[in-house]
Amino acid sequence: MNEFHLSTPWADGWQFDRKCYSLPNHYERCSLSDQLKWPALLLKSTTRENDAFQPSSAAISSQKNNRQNISHEVFHERLRSVKQWFEEFSDVQRNRLLSEILPNCNGRQLHLLSTWLCGDGYVTVESADTCTPAGNDQPESGGSDSSTDGHSDTDSLNVGSNNDEMASRSHGPPGSCRLHLGCPPNCQDPLSVLPVHISFSILSYLDPQMLARAAEVSRVWRWMCNSPVLWHRLALLPNWRLSPLDHSKQLAKHTSDAVINWKEVVVERWRVRRNWLGAHCHVRTFAGHSEGVTCVQFDNNRIVSASHDNTIKVWSMRTNSQWPVQTLVGHSGRVRCLHLSNNRLVSGAADATIKVWEVVETSEWSSIVCRVTMTGHTNTVRCLQVCGDDTVVSGSYDHSVRVWSLPSGVCRQTLLGHTGAVLSLAVVVPLKLIVSGGGDNAIKMWGLESGECLRTLHGHTDAVTSVCADTHGIVSGSLDSTIRSWDVLTGKCLCTVNWISSEGHTGVVRCVAADEWRVVSASDDKTIKVWERHSLKRLVTLRNHTDGVTCVAFNEFFIVSGSYDKTVKLWDFSAC
Repeated sequence: MNEFHLSTPWADGWQFDRKCYSLPNHYERCSLSDQLKWPALLLKSTTRENDAFQPSSAAISSQKNNRQNISHEVFHERLRSVKQWFEEFSDVQRNRLLSEILPNCNGRQLHLLSTWLCGDGYVTVESADTCTPAGNDQPESGGSDSSTDGHSDTDSLNVGSNNDEMASRSHGPPGSCRLHLGCPPNCQDPLSVLPVHISFSILSYLDPQMLARAAEVSRVWRWMCNSPVLWHRLALLPNWRLSPLDHSKQLAKHTSDAVINWKEVVVERWRVRRNWLGAHCHVRTFAGHSEGVTCVQFDNNRIVSASHDNTIKVWSMRTNSQWPVQTLVGHSGRVRCLHLSNNRLVSGAADATIKVWEVVETSEWSSIVCRVTMTGHTNTVRCLQVCGDDTVVSGSYDHSVRVWSLPSGVCRQTLLGHTGAVLSLAVVVPLKLIVSGGGDNAIKMWGLESGECLRTLHGHTDAVTSVCADTHGIVSGSLDSTIRSWDVLTGKCLCTVNWISSEGHTGVVRCVAADEWRVVSASDDKTIKVWERHSLKRLVTLRNHTDGVTCVAFNEFFIVSGSYDKTVKLWDFSAC
């Protein structure tokens, strides 16, 4: 029997002996350099042309019959040769062999592989013959799956005879999978194999809920998923970022021994966000006013409310008492607006005055002192806002907007342009801009320093009762029961919400407040609605007041509202 040497360009000059009887019976001798190219020797033994040759259906049928006609002895001889070759191959060459063979597998071979991958790891003649996928390699009419010498195709799959040897070489007990024989225990865990910084980069795409679930996979995953690096990054993303004031307060709450627990910070924010979107909150009611509540403000520990009963009341958020801890009496008319900043409270009333109060409260004592009274408006002071430490901006029924020096109480500027009462205003300090809404259905934008009217926005069909503005835009509410969103730079109306098309309020919109991602509105229809900031899509509706809601203020954890029903309510989203 003649022998020949087969060398491949990727075998680095390695040569091995192969005997001619391992070739198919119909093989024709030809130049090895032209025809014998690996893996054509194994996979395309019947191919007489180059790799671009496409066999006809008749050739495929003939090739199938030839495969069926290989005798049992020839098959085993060739199988031994292939196994010997495979053992001599390097890992790269073995991978190349498998990549070339797998595309030529039909239904039966794929079923066998699925049994190997999903079963107990051992393949026997019986397991290979238990099922034949429908529509794949079905026997032809009148044909048989048996070869001419009486042996079945599956008789050649004699790979289950060495089960004891396989079990003794595997990591686990008999029956465990051999596919990872020789691999380390964590070979199927990508995070354990990859460099730590790449694993962190992958995990950084998960939201807080998915990151918490991933931590339950294994100890390694738990260690990675609990890394402060990931949770710190999440806390700084726009979806989970708080206002600077709320951010600092929360960090102080979750800091121990100068170390911030970033996971607890993000988990609390995620839970609060879930409660906002699901309207899960605890409601506390504060009763004490004898008339409707017109304005509310709050900080960490207290709520301040103004009323038509000419008083200002201070309520404690730290106790369960529904009664006020302080009552401020000084205005001779209805108190219509408030601004609370630290221990300084500024109020405006129907007596056309603005008062600056110093309100100090401790666990043992409290004091109230009126420091400054500002006079200059000729009618009710309907709205005001404090800018920094030295400026107050106010709007009045006398159609004017005034800018005051806070320490001295002197009016620095008077802005005239509205033809109706000024009902609401907001100051955008970064843009040095004043935005005011009036009874003339118009919204005006003023320069904070120049006092000039920069732009007038038209769109509402009735008086503008409330405006809020920041660098993200302007949001306004009106007696026409609509809410509008405006571009702060161009003055273009971006979106309008009404009760017909957008599940809006069915009554007068009395107050709107906004932050980066939501808008909270109050209405005479006794409801508070929360909207997505940019699209003004309604997120949730809150109901608890028994009369129209006149005012709201909120932060990341609370909503405080006042109503014509003479009560103040605290909606706590952090308690659920």
